Order: sequence, then structure tokens, then C-alpha cells
Amino acid sequence: MSDSTVCNTSKLCAYGECVDCKQTTYPLTKSTNTVVTLTQWCQEKVDYSKPGEETRMSTITVKKDVPTQEDELVAQFLDRLFKFRRHIFNIRWQYNAYRNLRENLTAKDCLIHIDFSENYTGTYSNEIQSVHFGGSHQQYNNRKNFYMISTAPHQMGFSKITWNFFKSSNGKGAPDGVGGALKRTADTLVRQGKDIPDAKSFYQQLKESSKVKLFYVSEEEVEKMDESLHQVPLFTVKGTMKMHQVLSISPGILKYRDISCFCQAAEGVFDCSCHSLQEVSLVATEHAEKALDVRPGVIKHHHSGQWCVVRYDDQPYPGIILEVEEHNVKVKCMHRNGINRFFWPSPREDVNWYHPSLFYFLPLLISGYSFPV
Repeated sequence: MSDSTVCNTSKLCAYGECVDCKQTTYPLTKSTNTVVTLTQWCQEKVDYSKPGEETRMSTITVKKDVPTQEDELVAQFLDRLFKFRRHIFNIRWQYNAYRNLRENLTAKDCLIHIDFSENYTGTYSNEIQSVHFGGSHQQYNNRKNFYMISTAPHQMGFSKITWNFFKSSNGKGAPDGVGGALKRTADTLVRQGKDIPDAKSFYQQLKESSKVKLFYVSEEEVEKMDESLHQVPLFTVKGTMKMHQVLSISPGILKYRDISCFCQAAEGVFDCSCHSLQEVSLVATEHAEKALDVRPGVIKHHHSGQWCVVRYDDQPYPGIILEVEEHNVKVKCMHRNGINRFFWPSPREDVNWYHPSLFYFLPLLISGYSFPV
């Protein structure tokens, strides 16, 4: 139905930006102002307080019969159909992009297919009792994940990272099947007399009875990592719900766009300019002044991804460490923009090798396209 409202299968048409079909609607019979009744989910506030107590209100979702005029219902339908064609386009595009990426992997590439499985309700075998456990939504905070993906993989030796998203609530393939199989196995173990009240017991029971290789990450480990990120003054990137691809080609820098693109991947280029590619750094500029002088005696491989200042012609230039060799360090540097102000050159990047003696400052990651040091 949505396909009949566009000229072709291009993003321009699906996003309502095509001059020829952005006003196209699905042909319907003529509507009237007749009142009709439809059933839909609605949110409403409910008073849970008892007589004499302070008012306690709660918002719940309920299914209700809602009266509306026929022509208003048609208008709502056409409006949602217009938005739905964008949704359908994104589903198809992302699956095609994923398939193309998977079929063209090289010996130097690594593809990880991930799905955040739904929470599991743990159960005791001999009692009518259950325990609900699962990951906190804070563990999947995109602001922190984006920072991690733009730094940690580079420190592990990866040169390019791309994180691509499917549309929510659509089958993700293998990860969905793995998650479902593990839950069914856990339910079977409970019926056989095993207790699985929490995530650790889930892991311990299934690592012995499942062929799937499992890893357990404790709450303490998650909290420790989360606490370490509190030391980095991150800010939120706007429009994360619309992103379907984020990339990190240079340590500390994140690039993103609405849909994935691998049109130049065969040549080793993942950050082509297609689909309005954007670039951002994730750490608040105002915290740059709090950076500490921590010039190390030796610059090592684990410093990859960190910000630094290079002395060139007796002038300081901020940059990001890309690679570290025994006597040289590869750095992507900024260019000067006036007195003590800098910017990222584009489209050609300033990447060179420097001797470690030229490094005299390693501050925390800072952001923005122009800022003082």
C-alpha cells in the first residue's frame, strides 16, 4: 500500500522529499463526517489514593472505544501511511546493507550481529515464585556507547568501526533465535528442578547445557565501567533515534547518518559523503580547561584514540593519536583558525608521523569544531 504512494524506491521518495510524489496519497472512497467508533490503545491517569490519603496518580495504557468522524479517521490514516513508508524503506534498506556487508567481508574484517534480548523471568522450581531480572536501560545509553565505539576498538587495533541498526521490533535473524533457544532451555531446566533466580545462575546453568558460548558480565563490572565514564564529560547527540549507522574512522571522532551506506567499502572507504554524513565529538567543550598535564614518559599503543597537543614550529596543534610505533606516533591534527583557535580540515585530513618528544600535553577529549586551548 505504501509503495503505491511513491514514484520509486529511493530514499528521496520514501522520506517525502520528492517534488513529484510527496503529496501523493492512497486512493480511497469519498469519506463523510459520519461518526464511527474504533478501538485503540490510549493513556489515561488513574487515581490510586485511598480516602483521606494524599492523591496518588498513575498513568496506565488501556484499550478504549473512541468515537471519531469518518473524514478525520481517513486523514489520520493517510498521515500515518506517509510516515509508514519511511519506516518500510528503512527496514528494507538496512537489511540490504547488512546483506551486502556480510557477503563482501574480507579476511581482515569482523562482523558482530547483536540483539539486546528481552528480560527473563527467573523461577524457583519448587515454589510458586518468580523473579524478574534484566539489564538496566542505562547500560544501553547511546551517549556512552557512542563514546566507547569511537575509542575502545581503536585501542584494540581496529582501524575502522561501523555500527548499523535495524528497525526496532523486526526480526534480527540469528541473535533472535539464540536468545529464544536459551530462554527455552532455561525453562526446561527449571521444570527439571533447577533454580534460576538471577542472571548469574542463568549463566552457570546454561553454560553446562548449551552449545552456545556464554559470557557473564556482573553488575559490578557494568557499574565500574559506568563510573569510569562519569569522568568523561559527555554530551548527548541529538537525533539518535533516527540514526541507522554510526562510524569511527579516526579515534575519538564519531560520524553518523540516517541510513547505512557501503558504496565504497570495497576500496576501504566507509565514511563516504552519501546520505548527509555528519561528524561530531562527544565530550563537552567547557570541560577542556579541566584537562590535566599528563605527558607520559613513553607513549604506548594504548594511547591510541586519546587527544594530544603536538608542537610544530614552536606552535601547539591539538590532535588525536592514531597509531604508535617504537619511535614515531601517527597523529591526525587540527589546523589553526586565528589566535589559539583550531578546526578540523576538510575534505583532506592532516595526518602525519611525529617523534614522541614533540608531545607535551595529553588532555581529556574535547569537542566542537572550533575551541580554545
